[in-house]
Amino acid sequence: MPPEMRSALAFLDRVRAVSPRAANLLLSTAVPQVIPSAAGLGLRVEELSDARARASLPLKRRTKNHVGSVYFGAQMTLMEITMGLVLFRHFPPGPFGMLVNRVEADFHAKAKGRVVAVCEPGESVSAISRALADSGRAEVWVTVRLLDAADERPITTARFLAAVRKFEK
Repeated sequence: MPPEMRSALAFLDRVRAVSPRAANLLLSTAVPQVIPSAAGLGLRVEELSDARARASLPLKRRTKNHVGSVYFGAQMTLMEITMGLVLFRHFPPGPFGMLVNRVEADFHAKAKGRVVAVCEPGESVSAISRALADSGRAEVWVTVRLLDAADERPITTARFLAAVRKFEK
């Protein structure tokens, strides 16, 4: 891992120990710098731990489609970033590379307001670790739930086929 990345992650962990809210604010500000297509969406990291990531997105002009709900592209961006945040805690850039090879989504309801993406990878992290130990590569399905922020009602469930590779030193 590049020293600046290691330093940034260590700094974020120190901030999180003092104030998880401040660490989430820093991440919310950093995401659009790393992923420019996320800029202007209003994405906010609400929670990040080894076990769970939670991020939200408002319904506003940049995220709204022609029928007044959250645009599918905005939903997918939020869900992919949420999944990436929690997996990067386990498999940070530098020693590891990660990308999405496939996505499947099921729609449950119209996203009429602010939405929250939740990723709890659970066994997926162990499966990735085992595969990386065996072959240096892994492909594992990781589920992300998109919920209505007001009442936690399911909006979309997406499954991402995350491909992780360990780089040689």
